[in-house]
Amino acid sequence: METEKLKIYVTFCIITCQLFQWSCGNDNSNISNHNNDSSAVTDNKTNLIINNPKHLALYTLGDKVDVRAEIPGGIKPDTVSILINNKPQEINKTSLSNSIKTDSCHTGKNNIQINIWSGGKQYLSDVTIILMSNMVPHKYSYKIIKTYPHDSKAYTQGLIFDNGFIYEGTGQYSESTLRKNKLQNNELIQSYNLPEDVFGEGIVIYKKRIFQLTWQSGIAYEFDKESFKLINKFNFSTEGWGITNLGNNFVMSDGSNTLYVLNPETFSEISRIEVYDNIGPVNQLNELELIDGMIYANVYQTDFIVIIEPSTGRVTGKIDCTSLLNKTKVKTRIDVLNGIAWDEQGKRLFLTGKYWPEMYEVQLLKK
Repeated sequence: METEKLKIYVTFCIITCQLFQWSCGNDNSNISNHNNDSSAVTDNKTNLIINNPKHLALYTLGDKVDVRAEIPGGIKPDTVSILINNKPQEINKTSLSNSIKTDSCHTGKNNIQINIWSGGKQYLSDVTIILMSNMVPHKYSYKIIKTYPHDSKAYTQGLIFDNGFIYEGTGQYSESTLRKNKLQNNELIQSYNLPEDVFGEGIVIYKKRIFQLTWQSGIAYEFDKESFKLINKFNFSTEGWGITNLGNNFVMSDGSNTLYVLNPETFSEISRIEVYDNIGPVNQLNELELIDGMIYANVYQTDFIVIIEPSTGRVTGKIDCTSLLNKTKVKTRIDVLNGIAWDEQGKRLFLTGKYWPEMYEVQLLKK
């Protein structure tokens, strides 16, 4: 009973948030690489009615979903097919009542399509359901292995380790930069000042180039990695927060629970990943780093980093970084945890924050 109450509450919260976003003109519809979401459960042209599931009904990944449809007038079907996200399901092809599996689905919005033929006439309709994660995230703490200096004037937005150097993207209007520093002593090797009217965000390295996002300008800058010469600019349609590699593509955050998979050559959107844990959507996703095939994401304004499974959107782990910053070293203003860098060869994880005077190499400890 408590589980059902929780599902009803989460569904209400999700619908309320979506209505708020719509009213503000902010289109964050986030269905992963499927664009067949429809708010209508009845197709007026064919008069096919879906009785179950209800639109935006909440389930858990792996649940079986009972699907019931009807054609007014008691018309019987000759054949029935059901698809989830365009993938055919194994069902009783002569029945209007079926049970389908969600094991191979992703978290967030999933589209169920029903296609019925009767007497040579086709009846079509669809409905969208929401799937939460089917696992409780593993909990992690940390152990500090080594401490490095960090520029306390750097409003850290993106952090990358590459060949012994730390590349950093910083923010704030009139202060946004792209930087290259020595890891050991934070010596500045190279820098580029972004235009004063843009707010710098996350960075990513790809094929000897560096890309840097901006917050609300809708612009991504492309630089030559060696010279920091500006090569190109790209436009994108949402806010820019964090960015990292994902195979041969990029994945970008915008502060919601949606991650955008992008073509690195054009910045065009390929697909979306909706991030959920076992409670509901995980919002405020910020700086990103790909580590051993998983996406690590700072949760903005918190001391937590979540570990995301790209193929499903599930949060599989949660890292508590409380008390990571040595506040005895703080002499000026500080801001929140934000900055994840991974040394692939050395298997070293580096963390820092906005205006932090130190950066930390840490080892994760499973609780």
